[in-house]
Amino acid sequence: MSSDKLEILVLQPSLQLNQLDSNLLEYEALLNCNINGFRENQTAICFPEYWNGLRKEAVSETTYFKSLNFLERIAKEHSSWIIGGSQVVKEIEQLYNRTHLFNSSGKLLGYYDKQNPFGYEKTQGFTKGDKELIWNLSGWKAAIRICSDLWNVNGILKLLETEIDILFCPTLTVVPSIDYTNYGRFMWYNLAVVRAKEAAIIVTVSDMAEQVIREPYYSVGASCLADPSWRFKNSDTVGTNIINTMKNGERGTFLKIVDLEKLHSQREYRKNVGLMEERKRENVEIK
Repeated sequence: MSSDKLEILVLQPSLQLNQLDSNLLEYEALLNCNINGFRENQTAICFPEYWNGLRKEAVSETTYFKSLNFLERIAKEHSSWIIGGSQVVKEIEQLYNRTHLFNSSGKLLGYYDKQNPFGYEKTQGFTKGDKELIWNLSGWKAAIRICSDLWNVNGILKLLETEIDILFCPTLTVVPSIDYTNYGRFMWYNLAVVRAKEAAIIVTVSDMAEQVIREPYYSVGASCLADPSWRFKNSDTVGTNIINTMKNGERGTFLKIVDLEKLHSQREYRKNVGLMEERKRENVEIK
């Protein structure tokens, strides 16, 4: 089934480090608040980076399958595509930061490994991903990048060689002090808008709410959705509709309906006036 309209639910949880059961209850609470918030169109739910709150010392075969079973159940219960944030995966003595993709029937369709390890991942020897995950999400051509991947210009240019419509970006933005949380959000909001406008794509970022993770490090709550098909007038608040965010990095969710026809119209405009180059566009399933 294809649809010009897509409902995207962005989750911004407050998590406890290495406490899987508590974190799964947190997602239940966030999703229950939106039980009647979407249903008219196909829906995608985006979780943040390290969505289950576990680092490598807390990862086991039990926690791995418990996490995946939870995502599968949520997909089925809400009849929604699940972009499963990312989680630590141990595989043949290697560590990966991996996103799992489930369709609205709860079937695991594929995964994407972070291509640009950052900070914690570099110190712990995470392995770089080397495969794309591009798929047909009810007529929308979708792809994934994890956190620092979105900052890698060469990697983004490679992805955009084939036109996509929507990019999901699970994120955990960390700063070394609570004094920099506003700065962290500012940087992410601007990056999302630039990536969205330059390629005429929807950019969806799901982050962890502002909180101390482990002294002195704080997450910033930079969840946002940038839609390049919108404009705003001088009388509107700057950024209205182009970017949706969570107020002050707070715990919560937001729901955004995006329109494929409007997005493609914006893309054609940008091509016609010389702001975009022609790129290949192919029908895709899972790669």
